[in-house]
Amino acid sequence: MALLDIKGISKIYGSVKALQNIDLAVEQGEWLSIMGPSGSGKTTMMNIIGCMDKPTDGKVILDGIDISAESARNLTAIRRDKIGLIFQQFHLISYLTALENIMVAQYYHSMPDEKEALQALDRVGLLERAKHLPSQLSGGEQQRVCIARALINYPMLVLADEPTGNLDEVNEGIVMDIFRQLHSEGSTVVVVTHDPEVAEEAQRTVILEHGRIARITYNVGRESRKGE
Repeated sequence: MALLDIKGISKIYGSVKALQNIDLAVEQGEWLSIMGPSGSGKTTMMNIIGCMDKPTDGKVILDGIDISAESARNLTAIRRDKIGLIFQQFHLISYLTALENIMVAQYYHSMPDEKEALQALDRVGLLERAKHLPSQLSGGEQQRVCIARALINYPMLVLADEPTGNLDEVNEGIVMDIFRQLHSEGSTVVVVTHDPEVAEEAQRTVILEHGRIARITYNVGRESRKGE
């Protein structure tokens, strides 16, 4: 059974058809990339998968739950409990330290645990930056804090929007190493990206054009490395 099963979804804003009759299944433990030009529907699809928006038509089944039929309140709970969101723009709270930003995510899920939050920072190589504010961190370091925050509640789906879009080559490599590690540990990863090199790390790449799936490519070399 697929962890995520998208069945005939469309999203219409007035006269704009952002998504049109999309069918897509993502298996547990899969790494999927979503690509497409500006206006192709990538962000709309991410928002729907991430419980931040609902389709106009169709169904989205996440872990057996039809999230397209849930209330806004329930969607917030599902997003909190099942999805780890990583944004291009980081969305860190400016007056909180790296450690505190992670503990806020814990607070909304269950109970803040400083030791566990420190372990999350250590996992992304930022233990020594725990007491630093976002303004005292580089872009790559802020993105790694975002990844630690997304993972702190052990989500079943990691959903990333252009996670390397604001990073230099060195920090992009660090972030991609973290994603490779996550996938090797069995995490289900969906990455929205414009970067072909990032997309090729996935097992499959979905190409969107004008709100439709234009094609799906299979990265055979990446598939053969699964589980290394």
